[in-house]
Amino acid sequence: MEAQRLRDVSTSLIRKMFEIVERARKEGKDIVSLTIGEPDFATPNEVVERAIKAINSGYTHYTSNLGIEELRTVIAERYGVSKDNVMITAGGSEALLNASLAFIEESSKVVIPSPSFLSYFTYAKICKAKITEMKTHDSAFVPDVDLFSEWMSRDVSVVFLNYPNNPTGAVIDERSARAIAEIAMDYNTVIISDEIYDKIYYDRKPTTLADYENVVVVNGFSKSLAMTGWRIGYVVAREDLLNSMLKIHQVNGVCAPAFAQKAVAEVMLNGEFEKIVSRMVLEFRKRRDYIYGELSKLYSTIKPEGAFYMFLNVQENCLEFAEKLIDYGVAVTPGIAFGSGNERFIRISYANSMENLKKAVERIKNFYDSKTT
Repeated sequence: MEAQRLRDVSTSLIRKMFEIVERARKEGKDIVSLTIGEPDFATPNEVVERAIKAINSGYTHYTSNLGIEELRTVIAERYGVSKDNVMITAGGSEALLNASLAFIEESSKVVIPSPSFLSYFTYAKICKAKITEMKTHDSAFVPDVDLFSEWMSRDVSVVFLNYPNNPTGAVIDERSARAIAEIAMDYNTVIISDEIYDKIYYDRKPTTLADYENVVVVNGFSKSLAMTGWRIGYVVAREDLLNSMLKIHQVNGVCAPAFAQKAVAEVMLNGEFEKIVSRMVLEFRKRRDYIYGELSKLYSTIKPEGAFYMFLNVQENCLEFAEKLIDYGVAVTPGIAFGSGNERFIRISYANSMENLKKAVERIKNFYDSKTT
């Protein structure tokens, strides 16, 4: 029998769309999928070659729960903190779950801006908390500081922030981000700042909240180094918060793959990390400019400043829209996956080849024309 804490948890709508696409393809349909939030690039050779070398050198065993010191040190230098403030995890998702289990009190309130990454809602439900959604549609998909201040109270245990944002590509300005961190501090509330897309930005450089005592920064290399299958994430936080998460991590993720930790550490130490990211961001920018330029003519949206998503207001039921669009050969993610108030939105991931994006845009235009003629 399923545990009570899972009764309100459903299977990811993103994964459901992935399965629908796979079924359609097995039926012989040509589908361009714009659903999965994963770079379409292969893991760079600089990482792969170092991982192979690490395997051959014996990096195939457990590491410390905290991770190898070499990687923790180079990450700490990036944030201007001590290595004792860094813990390596089995991907960013494990880090998010560890932080949720460590700091979300049962029956407390958890503030989640909407739209936001769908997993935050799941973590809050698993921890049996009360979800408070703060809609951001009228403020360019970033939280309104005054509204946030009104919503805060002593029974809020955790606030989730995710900028650059999934699903909108919005980037919060530094002043607003810091104001939110300081308001939360006044209420002894922990902010889980998911900064996984911090290296993928175009116009406004994202800020980090790693220097606040009440903030747990979650990051990793799945997006920035196209390493989704390698499972290398990390958290940056003050030592007492880190120790609380360690209680979960030591029986959950235990440690991230040793050879992958070693490979990432060497790529960062050798100065190759920034070069690799720059190559990918250059291509993502081209795709962003193309798909925004084409689809903003049809649907209302904001120009993404980071990540590789665009959130379109299609002015109709998002589930019905996505289902009909499949018949035209394009798969997208319905907006309801990302919180309330998103019933008329869809998410597009442009982490796909330019060839496929052009094909998808033509099909979306055909679908649009079929509804307006």
